Amino acid sequence: MPLIPLSFLLSLLCVVLLIRLGRPQPRRWLLQLLLLICGWQSLLVGIRFGYQQPWVVLWQPLGAALIPPLCYLVLMLYARGPVGWRDIGHLLLPLLTLLAQWKALFALDGLIVVGYLGYGVAILGYLRRGENSLQQVALADSWLSYRLWCGLGGLLIISGFAELAIALDYALLAGHHAGALAAIGNVLVVVGVALVLGRGREQPEPIEPPVQTASVSVALDAEEGELWFQQINQRLLQDDLYLEPNLNLARLARKTGLPARKVSQAINQQAGMNVSQYVNQLRIQQAAEWLLGSERPITEVMRQAGFSTKSNFNREFLRVYGVNPSEWRKRNHQLVNASRL
Repeated sequence: MPLIPLSFLLSLLCVVLLIRLGRPQPRRWLLQLLLLICGWQSLLVGIRFGYQQPWVVLWQPLGAALIPPLCYLVLMLYARGPVGWRDIGHLLLPLLTLLAQWKALFALDGLIVVGYLGYGVAILGYLRRGENSLQQVALADSWLSYRLWCGLGGLLIISGFAELAIALDYALLAGHHAGALAAIGNVLVVVGVALVLGRGREQPEPIEPPVQTASVSVALDAEEGELWFQQINQRLLQDDLYLEPNLNLARLARKTGLPARKVSQAINQQAGMNVSQYVNQLRIQQAAEWLLGSERPITEVMRQAGFSTKSNFNREFLRVYGVNPSEWRKRNHQLVNASRL
């Protein structure tokens, strides 16, 4: 079965990403634990269905029950910062799975299916506010990170249905298709996790604590929104804060002394775009000035403007000016030269 060897390759991919993340650190251990569990689970799938080893059945359910809550907790790390004791309740699913293996085997499949479906829906529900949900992700990367996280939430839901199909296959067809279904579900989840965590090559440094402020009303009136928008702009331009590559919503909120939700609301109300789009627009406008005023390589300008990848830089440049950076430089140089004649 071709998907079984692929499970071993996915385990190797997880090992490579673990090595890439380096030694365990307070802000990275949760990501590394998720990769370790994904690699272990992928290895078990390959051993069980590739070599028909029944002992693997004892270990598979725990790994399957750990992946969904770990995905959600890593999202919380990206969204609001370090997890704490308040998140200990997410251990309930793995504990119930262990209990079901011991005392209620009939409930085991149902727990795993509910875990994947429930956490997939929870991830998509948390992301309903858009890119601003990921307060700890650098604004230059939030566009892609948000879409990858949405994709991972969707893959968890698909994997939940795959687990349901496996249970039905064992009940009705003696498990004839279980190997392929398990391998496909495992491939989807591991690839999704690898894409998300591979994108998180640099966990925000440092992770910004939430701003402690008095509770505020949900809505902003026009005058208040304009005042806060001016305050945000002033702080962004001060010391070229908007050009910092690792600037994220949490850091911007701390620098302005405003709640992250209010920073998001003020920019959306006054500029008609989300925080990452607005900050990246400021960066692109500055980069355009540098492109026109010098002959420096585009890659150098890109990095000085706070972007870490050329794909993000080109996408944002296209959004703001309607052309890519090289075309923009060429056109404007021609206009300048023509005006001098």
